[in-house]
Amino acid sequence: MPKETASDKYSAAAGLASAIGDCAATYGIDINPICKALDLDPSTFSDLTGRISLDRLCRLMETCALIANDEAFGIKCIDYFKPGSSGPLGYGLMAAPTALDFFRFMAEHQRFGSEKSYSRFTIDASGAEIVSTYSPLIVKRDQYVDMAIGLIMARLRAILGTAIDLVEVGLERAKPRNLAIFREKITRKVSFGCRLNSVRLPAELFSIRNPHGDQRLFQLMDLQCRALLPKQPDERDFTEDLKEYLLTRISDYQVNLSDAADYFHVSERTLQRRLAETGTSLNDLRDEVRRELAEKLLTDSDLSASEIALRLGYSAPSAFTRSTLRWFGKTPREVRRISTATNG
Repeated sequence: MPKETASDKYSAAAGLASAIGDCAATYGIDINPICKALDLDPSTFSDLTGRISLDRLCRLMETCALIANDEAFGIKCIDYFKPGSSGPLGYGLMAAPTALDFFRFMAEHQRFGSEKSYSRFTIDASGAEIVSTYSPLIVKRDQYVDMAIGLIMARLRAILGTAIDLVEVGLERAKPRNLAIFREKITRKVSFGCRLNSVRLPAELFSIRNPHGDQRLFQLMDLQCRALLPKQPDERDFTEDLKEYLLTRISDYQVNLSDAADYFHVSERTLQRRLAETGTSLNDLRDEVRRELAEKLLTDSDLSASEIALRLGYSAPSAFTRSTLRWFGKTPREVRRISTATNG
């Protein structure tokens, strides 16, 4: 049984896994042995309010895609997903009165679907946009993200019809070999290799009414999602809180003091004072978080050094190499080679 890891603190609605078994079966794959190895209980996948480890769910989907030799496995799971399987999140999206209501609900309750390490919702005269990413600790998540965004777009398509192709989607994943299924299941305006995942709704689509909208049910599902939202961690040491914040912004090229002060609702001077009291600085803490993540990703994943550099917010792989030389006295390749030799 796998021991609990740091990445297990990120959870997802159990119902989001409900279609995986049926989809895998079409490839002749039995997910039960995989679930057992990952310490996942398939019977919980039908629990409308249950939570499961997002990292283990991602591992399950990546394993299925690998066995099936199909990079579109996650997208194809959408065809086996029953409406409402994600509980109040799914029912709320289906009951949204307008396209903008749908978008706001999705932005407000992202954490109910799956916990992000970073998300941002913006709206202006040109449109509304949701930008998000996941913790670098969740190393491989392409199949899950494909399915999650594909499900969102399937529900939005029921409101927008053919206008769905005016919605713009950006995915962190590399460009797939078969673009057709992604354009069919997501939108024709889908881009790959993006720094963050994003969905943008043009302003001209805001007022389109949902033919199946239900204001009363929509409000009820909003309340349910709020009531069932995963609890935030108990109060911790200030330094640990700062490190957690920096983890959520780890892919940003730069994190300034004013942003951090705004996040913690304190003045820049107060934040500087508290950092000085602990004998550290924002840059020192960011460097510590980067070092810990770099060591984990180099020793526990097969991501390339360039991919790790991007995830850790470096502008170029060479800058990441300079950091590993400073931290470990070795290049990324040397760190990985020594780890591989040590672990057999």
